[in-house]
Amino acid sequence: MVGTLTGCFSASSVVDEGLDSAADAAGEQVGKALGAEIVRAANLPPPGSARYDQVMVQQAQIMFSYAFSAGGVWPAEAQYESGEWASYQVRAAEGETALDTLERAFLKRTDDGNEWWRVRGVQGGETWVYEALLDPEQEEVLRMRTRDPKGKVGEVPVAEKTVYRPPQRLTEESVEGATTGTEQVEIPAGTFTARRVEYSGMGSGGTVTWFLSDEVPGHVVRYQASRNGNRYTSSLVDYGTDATTRLSSY
Repeated sequence: MVGTLTGCFSASSVVDEGLDSAADAAGEQVGKALGAEIVRAANLPPPGSARYDQVMVQQAQIMFSYAFSAGGVWPAEAQYESGEWASYQVRAAEGETALDTLERAFLKRTDDGNEWWRVRGVQGGETWVYEALLDPEQEEVLRMRTRDPKGKVGEVPVAEKTVYRPPQRLTEESVEGATTGTEQVEIPAGTFTARRVEYSGMGSGGTVTWFLSDEVPGHVVRYQASRNGNRYTSSLVDYGTDATTRLSSY
């Protein structure tokens, strides 16, 4: 099941507001996570406290939602090999940058078939790194190590069925049926000839569009999602094959 696990930080005046917004987004489709506030580094509780762990987990819920899903679904052929990574820039409807960088990387498969993934988000000079061990059969996070913007690295307690909710995987036949043709897509990572795959009527009049190219890990060079009046566009800025742990996770 390699690669089948498939993407806005804004300031919060108080910790509780950020926590409440993150909790509302937890386990929901990406459309509901749009606009959710996440605690900024200056407002983080003290490391080692239960409140700190809660913030880091709830923040991861939103980041994993953006990184592994668009409108709650993802193309079936989106596959990664060990070491492959892709980095995107996420923009909101008005063109403002929600995330300078959103990276997802498949680090390795363990001997027992579990998978190490990394999600890294950068916004406004703050970098948040999450490395998670996922069980691809149960589709849940088993372990998670983090590094906050202040450089604090550590293990964060993870309860069952939290952090990550898998998207619905579209069948290859469905993706083929929704393909409307090919387009030249100019993005920060270059110019690609990409297949356009689009669905409408998702949720409350939502739409989701992918631009797919076999040249990049996961095949996705750009994706757009809108739901309930919220919209974002995620464009590929870089990719590679040399990803490994940055947090001594294994």
